[in-house]
Amino acid sequence: MRKKWKVAILLLTVISLLGGCFSEKSALEELGQEGKGKIKVLYYDEGSFYSDYGNNFNVKYPNIEFEVINTDQIYQDMQENGTTYEEEYLKFIGKHKPDVIMTGSDSFEKLAQEGKLYNLDPVIEQEKFDLDGYMPGLIDMLRERGGGSLYGLAPYFNASVVYYNADLFREHHIEPPRNKMSWKELLELSSRFSGLGSGDDQIYGLSDELGQADGMLFNVASSSSLRLLDAKGEKVTFNTDGWKNAVELTANAIRGKAVYTASLEPEKEGTMYFLQSEQFFKGKVAMMFGSAWLMSDLRNRPKYDSDIKEINWEFVTAPVDTAAPEESSFTVLDSIYAIAADSQNKRAAWEFVKFVNGPEMAKATSRSFRGQLPTRVDSMKEVDGKSMEPFYMLRPKASGGSLWGGSNVNVPNGFRMAFSNLLIKELKAMVENGKSAEEAVAAIETEGNAALQQAREAAKAKQQAGKK
Repeated sequence: MRKKWKVAILLLTVISLLGGCFSEKSALEELGQEGKGKIKVLYYDEGSFYSDYGNNFNVKYPNIEFEVINTDQIYQDMQENGTTYEEEYLKFIGKHKPDVIMTGSDSFEKLAQEGKLYNLDPVIEQEKFDLDGYMPGLIDMLRERGGGSLYGLAPYFNASVVYYNADLFREHHIEPPRNKMSWKELLELSSRFSGLGSGDDQIYGLSDELGQADGMLFNVASSSSLRLLDAKGEKVTFNTDGWKNAVELTANAIRGKAVYTASLEPEKEGTMYFLQSEQFFKGKVAMMFGSAWLMSDLRNRPKYDSDIKEINWEFVTAPVDTAAPEESSFTVLDSIYAIAADSQNKRAAWEFVKFVNGPEMAKATSRSFRGQLPTRVDSMKEVDGKSMEPFYMLRPKASGGSLWGGSNVNVPNGFRMAFSNLLIKELKAMVENGKSAEEAVAAIETEGNAALQQAREAAKAKQQAGKK
């Protein structure tokens, strides 16, 4: 009797184990024995793709072929059809049906909402792909854009920080900036330089990379998560306390020469913009608010420009919202890699996305820093002996996004420049003629809505003309 029970228990155990094996289904089928596959990849151009990723990937997977779909065509389609990049980008994907989609944050969100991306959660769980190595908050931000699921991964990010001339602060006995300052605190600090020098030798406390008045206003506004348009993108909503405070703070800083602006004149079509790092090198600007790309200029320019002397520069985090001092609105994901939901080559596509986002690729790229920051924290601890911690210290805002709105907002061509010129006009009126912030924000909202309507009508007319 005991033998029968033992046999029965053994059989039940075997059946249970077998049942578990048969019921456990792989998220993605494995590649064939020879590892063959072919995938369409969306990228800037074929040469850049192979240089950045393709050649390295093919060392590991020599039998996977690529068809690179050049995104430059999107800009040509915009010009011909009078449409926005967002509109043409989505049509481009529908036409070419890539397996791997390289996308920005807003397009990524829209594609995920429309069910056009493959959910990576099952395969990540199955393969125990390391998500813990990413910078804090990054995966949360991607999940938020994907409605709770993970539809893409980003190997790099860009973020803005406050660079400062340490010797200039020391020379004038002024305390340097610190991490996690608010914009109000930073502009108050920059105002301490406004009385130093005059004329061409005037010293300004702060500039951004391009020295544009509207750009500085947008920087101030971004920390407070302000938006220029309503949720549907139908009208300008500028006459608010938040925008009034941002406009007033910016105008006061420009008027008091705490902030350097290259011009308070309207922009023209085709205007060329130049980095203002020369002002920083010459000691005419104490601090610069700029992205990681600016670091490349600061590191390399003295090597090839004989008129520029190397200076002792350091950097701290971007200004924060005092209501959320551990978060940053200045973390940007330009390149998120996702897999099309209808791809017939998901396994090969996943091997590529996994490779691009793996720790090995992050370490390899960090050895030749050109402005892109690996999203994996341990990959880049320092550059030229300078700690990179200020770039990684703040969590990216999960619900962050452009001042112009999210994925559901369609800004017509021509409106951005028209609106920027409107902002410059009103800031100039405040700085030079004493116009109040209340009057300025009211005028910006009224004239902004008129400009938005005009831009929509012009875009519609161009589209209709293109159909004839």
